[in-house]
Amino acid sequence: MDRPTTFSLEHSPRRVSNRVVSLDDTSEWAKHLRRVGFREGVEVEVLSGRDPVMVRCQNSCVALRRCMLGCVQVCALQEAQRRMSSAAQ
Repeated sequence: MDRPTTFSLEHSPRRVSNRVVSLDDTSEWAKHLRRVGFREGVEVEVLSGRDPVMVRCQNSCVALRRCMLGCVQVCALQEAQRRMSSAAQ
């Protein structure tokens, strides 16, 4: 099965749901992001802002510095759901 197209959360348009694919654990921010709920497979959405940026993660909204978003790799939620449904068939 093909891997989904991934991109950094800092490049996500506002109000688009994404699924976390990975966190760069070499980043100084990864531990903090995991503590506030960012994990592989979690749904996230950039809501607003330049710096800080409001991000919905699961059922919570958190304000993050824009530089923190660079260590979060995501794929579009619709693409992830489409790939999961085609794999199940």
